[in-house]
This record gives sequence, C-alpha cells and structure tokens, in this order.
Amino acid sequence: MSKLSLRKSLSCAFVEVVKWIMDARMIIIPVLLIFIYSFAIEPLLENALLMDEKLNIFEPFVAVANSGAILLIVPLCFLTLISDYPKIDNNTIFYIFRIGRLNWLTGQLIRLVMMALFYLGTIFIGSVLPVLFGGYYGNFWSKATTSFAVIFPEYSGNFGVQLLPENLYNQMSVLSAAIGSYLLVFAYLLVLGLILLLFSLVKKKTLGFIISGSVIAIGTALCSIKSELMWGTPMAHSIIWLHYTKYYRAPIVPIWVSCLYFCVLIIVLVILCYIFVRRFNYDNLTEIAY
Repeated sequence: MSKLSLRKSLSCAFVEVVKWIMDARMIIIPVLLIFIYSFAIEPLLENALLMDEKLNIFEPFVAVANSGAILLIVPLCFLTLISDYPKIDNNTIFYIFRIGRLNWLTGQLIRLVMMALFYLGTIFIGSVLPVLFGGYYGNFWSKATTSFAVIFPEYSGNFGVQLLPENLYNQMSVLSAAIGSYLLVFAYLLVLGLILLLFSLVKKKTLGFIISGSVIAIGTALCSIKSELMWGTPMAHSIIWLHYTKYYRAPIVPIWVSCLYFCVLIIVLVILCYIFVRRFNYDNLTEIAY
C-alpha cells in the first residue's frame, strides 16, 4: 500500500465533490429549502409579524435543526444525495491503482466531510436569508420567541411556538444553540456517510444503505415517543432541546456526552474503514455498488 499523500487525497476529494455538486440530483436541495421555508421559517415570521418584532437571524436555523420532522427529512435527503458514495465508475480501478488505497480512502473521508459541510451550509444559508435583512444579529433570543406565548396565550399551541421551545431559550444563548446544532447535525450526517463507506468496503453497499435508513427511522420513532432508548441513536444526540427540561438548568443528558458519543462513533467507523480497505480486493470494483 502506498504512503499517505495529503495532496493526492485532497485532489481525489475535490474532483469527486465537484462532480457530486454538478449531479442532477442536486435539484433535491432547492425543493428541500422550499419545504423548510414553508414548514419552519414561515411560522416564525408570522409570529414575529403578529408581535411586530424582529427575529434573530440565527433563530430559523436553530428551529430547523431542532425540529423532529425536519430532522427526518434532512438526513434522508442527504442519504439520497450520497446514495452512490463512494462513487464507482469504469475509471475507478485505474484511479486507485495510481494514487493507492490509503490515499483513495482518505480522499473519500475528506469528500464526505466536504459534502456534509456543503449540504448543511446550504441549509444554513437558506434558513438565514429570509430573515437576513428584516431580522437582527445578536446573541439573544427575540421577543417573538420568548414572549409570544405569554402575550398571545390563545396561540401558544401554534407550530411557530413549538419550533423554539423553552428547552432552548431558557437554557442557552441563541448563538450557542446555532453552533451546537450545526456541529451535532454535521456529526449525524458524517455517521450516515461512514456507514455507507464501511459497508461498501465489505461489498455490502445495499445493506449499508438500509442500515443508514434504519438509523434515521428508528431514531425518529424513538424521539417522537421520548423513549429512553432514543439516546442510543444519533438523532437524539443531534437535537439540542432534547437534552434539557423547560426550566431546570441541569440537563437530562449533558451536551458533552453527545459530543463524546459522536466522536467515539465516528472514530470507530473510520478505524474500521482503514482496516477493511487493507483487506479489500479491487479486482472487481463493481461489487461495491451492490
């Protein structure tokens, strides 16, 4: 096996990410952004308009990243977009022989990070833009979030209120919630991609796709019923408000536990990928696709 070359790995990752961005499946992202606007951002804007208050520009993204319904759709769309990851075509065998297995795998890991960053970054921008010029920047929650249910108790059960519950704004600043949500959801997406990569290396890609989909479905189901078992799934650890009660400062599960959970899971998956890439027979690369 050839020595690790960061230049070769980065070149491999960059070329494949560019091809991925140009793929026709990217039409999914604009459709997703329209859904996010209608489902999460518009209710917040309606509440702000009713109160004649401005939203913090980060609040829509925090709402998106902490909605159970949207966090079912977001990873499913990502899984669809990377369904052929790692990309296999007729030139792959020659490409791997030229740069080596180690560099190819490292390139695939860098590619996964780039894809997750691009995807989640697009969602972040799409969430912020609708309120960028009509909202405000600051590290404090808007009155439209913290006081709406008090001023309009008859609307306290509307969806805009539920998107940003007390579990968030009573427990942390809006900037901490935005950064924490981004990093935890990003880690969630990495886990899904690493599962695909690992099972591709053992020539069970379809099984990997099924397992990734099951991780999303099971996590959504357990979170919806608030089962203690949900803390065994990545989804629960990626939703910040689930970590807290409405009023008490002591968390149900500390954020650092979720960070440790994702770090251990990602490190284990990466190590397994490096183990299996050494054992992999590239004589028939098309087997990876099945």
